[in-house]
Amino acid sequence: MKNRPVVIKDVLDGILKNLGGGKVSQAGMLGEVWARAAGEASVKHAKPVDIKEGVLVVHVDSSSWLHKLTMEKAGILAKIKSELGEGPVKDIKLRIGEI
Repeated sequence: MKNRPVVIKDVLDGILKNLGGGKVSQAGMLGEVWARAAGEASVKHAKPVDIKEGVLVVHVDSSSWLHKLTMEKAGILAKIKSELGEGPVKDIKLRIGEI
């Protein structure tokens, strides 16, 4: 029987779930979606850190970026929902924190 190629992400997701680290994989996926929705410039200043009961928690490195992203929040959320559907992310909570 031949071994078939396996996608490394699938292997790592399985390992992380067994270790109780499913959030790490989820945060990585949300980071990619965040970058597309908020724009590449925001990646240097804001990072999704968790999702709790449908609320995406994003750490921002300064008050000016917090203000900018707060003003753009509705549009970013709409882009995230268009990519992921209505289920996983219902709102975004922005706060100053370590990125």
